[in-house]
Amino acid sequence: MKQLLIFGVTAIQAFYCLNTAAQEKKLSNLTKEDLISDFKLAVEILKKQHPNPYKFIDSVTFARKVDSLLNKVAQQPDVLSGVQYSPIYLVKDVHTNLAFSNDNGKELYNMINFFPFPVVIEREKIFVNLKGGSIPFGAELVSINNVPAKDILGALSAPAYSDGYITTGMDRLYPNFQVIFSLRNPRLKSYQVAFLAPGSKEVKRITLPAADPTQAYHAGRQSVFPVNLLQRAYYIYNNYFDDTQTGLLTVNTFALNEADAYKEFSEFFREVNKRKYKQVIIDIRSNGGGNPAISALLYSFLVDAPFRNVYNYRTRTIDLAYPEYAVADNGRRLSDEDIQGHKNFLYQRFDKDSSGFYVGNARLKEGLLENFPPDKDAFHGNVYVLTGGGTVSAATYFASLVQKNKRGEIIGKETGSGVAATTAAWFLKYLLPKTNCVLTVPLSELYFFNASADNGRGIVPDREIPLTKFTTYIQSGKDPEITYTLELIKSGGKVDQMQ
Repeated sequence: MKQLLIFGVTAIQAFYCLNTAAQEKKLSNLTKEDLISDFKLAVEILKKQHPNPYKFIDSVTFARKVDSLLNKVAQQPDVLSGVQYSPIYLVKDVHTNLAFSNDNGKELYNMINFFPFPVVIEREKIFVNLKGGSIPFGAELVSINNVPAKDILGALSAPAYSDGYITTGMDRLYPNFQVIFSLRNPRLKSYQVAFLAPGSKEVKRITLPAADPTQAYHAGRQSVFPVNLLQRAYYIYNNYFDDTQTGLLTVNTFALNEADAYKEFSEFFREVNKRKYKQVIIDIRSNGGGNPAISALLYSFLVDAPFRNVYNYRTRTIDLAYPEYAVADNGRRLSDEDIQGHKNFLYQRFDKDSSGFYVGNARLKEGLLENFPPDKDAFHGNVYVLTGGGTVSAATYFASLVQKNKRGEIIGKETGSGVAATTAAWFLKYLLPKTNCVLTVPLSELYFFNASADNGRGIVPDREIPLTKFTTYIQSGKDPEITYTLELIKSGGKVDQMQ
């Protein structure tokens, strides 16, 4: 049976809040000093607990940029305007997160005057993602309040950060654009918008009133893209296109147990082989990762010989920093027994190497199948894998297996996490005392294929959709990557990349 993939009920919850059971100081009563105090504490926790905080930034630059961001918070008129200057993103780690509690997240949502409609973001361009509004669906927004779209996206890049130097985090940001952009000026009453209607070269201008929370949420729920909403509503979803002899497997997570994952994968590939299809498309654009062993399991359906499935973990520390603030998933403070169990677990599974890092030992890798056999229902036709900034962690590992072994074409955009390494596996949560925000910190780095270095880049696709084609697909109400790939198949691989 297919399992529904559960999403947050609002954009503000999806982006800013996690559940805690603690007594909270209402957001309206928080001061800028409260926010600055917790930002400072979060930074100190990261410096001691993060597995490699200075991999992409040196300690001196880190400290200078933290001071700059905290100064900006102090200059804001209120707490609401200071939220955007969180220093957490400076570690350039896609898995590190600082979030409001549910109650404060809900209050924050109700305090904002919102940009009135959702958008699609693609390569420094912003497109209207709502039908029936004051601006035509698919129109390109040239500027908002006289700020060019490119500059807006540059200013918004911080909360959309990815691993290292990857810039495709906007793939994850645009569903929450109304929240993130509106937080930069949460009291605005109106927006002056310049836009290009589809097919027009004439810039038109309009002034739009800000939306209240109810209107903004309603508009967000009416957004059109991605058009494959049904496929993204489930952990795994299958489609079959007889006209092109193509199967489409949408995999939105690898956080699955082996039995459930194998059932779904085998069902799809048995059907594809039964129909004698010539190609499959595997869509992992919105896959936030999970267990790399499940990534290898999926890849085993694409090969006819055993393949190397090699990865290991490392971390700078196996201790627990600031245990007085550590909490369980339900917000409960960790007990002395919890803390000792945490330390024992890591102590048994990591050994210190000559570089001063702790590396996973045989105990940690117990059960890892390094010489992975092909599945009996493996597919031997053409393979296309769709990636983007939402392709993270174990999903990047799957794309890496495909590309490294030359088993298919990667189509889309650079993955949101690294091709050589990312953070993964275990996480600690810290409840910050002033704001009741929750800081989530990964405990280890995950290195693929015995990599010894990380250049801070993700999987670079073999094909990226030309921007003119992407725009045409959007304005025609079509899913860009899927439409492009099906056209590629129909044309025998002769789609003109320069159009």
